[in-house]
Amino acid sequence: MLRSQNLYRVLGNAENFTTILRGVDVTIGRREYVSIVGASGSGKSTLLYLLGGLDRPTQNDPETQKPFDPPSRVFIGGEDTTGLGETQLASLRNEKCGFVFQFHYLLKEFTAAENVALPMLKLGKLSRRDAIDKAVGLLKQFGLADKATRRANRLSGGEQQRVAIARALANDPAVLLADEPTGNLDRKNGDRVAEIFDELGSKGQAIVMVTHDTALAKRAGRMITMEDGRIISDVGREGAGTPRNE
Repeated sequence: MLRSQNLYRVLGNAENFTTILRGVDVTIGRREYVSIVGASGSGKSTLLYLLGGLDRPTQNDPETQKPFDPPSRVFIGGEDTTGLGETQLASLRNEKCGFVFQFHYLLKEFTAAENVALPMLKLGKLSRRDAIDKAVGLLKQFGLADKATRRANRLSGGEQQRVAIARALANDPAVLLADEPTGNLDRKNGDRVAEIFDELGSKGQAIVMVTHDTALAKRAGRMITMEDGRIISDVGREGAGTPRNE
C-alpha cells in the first residue's frame, strides 16, 4: 500500500542543514497494522508524513548537490508520487489515505456529523444528504450516534478524537495514518481509541501509527523502531522479523 525508496528528508541548505531521514526503505502491506516508535527526533513522524504525501522527500544530497542514488521516492497505492503536482498529490492523498493526529482539528462550529462528512463532500462523490447519512453511520460504530448533531466544541476530548477517527475513515481510505492518536488523551479515553484501532486492524484496515506509548505500539501486528533517521528494527508481534537499515 505504501512504499519508500532511499527516503531522505533534509532541512536547511548546504551551509547549514539537518538530516531528519537517512535513506529509509520500508513497505506497508494492504492489511497491515504497523506501529512506529523511537525517541523524540528519531524521524518517526517525518516518515509518517512523507508516506502519506503530507510532505515531500529531499531529492538532492545537500553536501554534493547531486541527486540521491537511487532517487528518494514514495509510492502510494503503487503510484510514484515524485512527479505529481500539488493538486494531483492532494487528490491521491485524499482518495487513498486517512489521517488522525494528536489533536483532533475539528471545526468547532460544525456538528460531529458535519465534521465527518466534510472529506466526502470535498471529493464530491456524494450528495450532502448521503454524506451526512454515512457520517452518522460511522459515528454510530464508535458509540457516538447520540452526539451526531452536537457541535464539536461541546464534545469531550475522547469524543472529539473518536469523531476525528470517523472523519479519517469517511472516504474508505486504503490506509489510516495516525500520529500520536492517544497522546492528548487520558488513560481511559486512550484505551478506548486503542480498542478502536484494534478493531479496525482486525477487520483488515491498513494502519500506520506513530506513538511513544510502548503498550499501544505492541498492540500492532508489526513494530518499526527508528533511531537517528533510520529504521533499526522491524519486527512482528511475536518477535519474528528482519532488522532493516542497520
